[in-house]
Amino acid sequence: MPLWKITPVAAADDPRWQDRKIWSQVIVRAPTAAMARVLASELERDPTLPQVGNESLDFQSAFQDEKLYWVEQLPDSTAARFGGEDGPMGIVETVQ
Repeated sequence: MPLWKITPVAAADDPRWQDRKIWSQVIVRAPTAAMARVLASELERDPTLPQVGNESLDFQSAFQDEKLYWVEQLPDSTAARFGGEDGPMGIVETVQ
């Protein structure tokens, strides 16, 4: 499964951040870049907020906005540092 690097591309004073935490880098193992964004969004979810029934959530992660974060696949030489493509799907490393 490929490794993906997610990095911020918007300026820190960009209003689209809406006072969200800006992660310097997140490495995710996922089958696609889109799934990497979904997995990374769990870093921003507030576990104290209850989920009620089957109502749609209005939670939108900054990781889902391509104008805030870019996603690129890590080359094999760099991926080897994180265990390569072997391993479970999920967040591999975060840098705040």
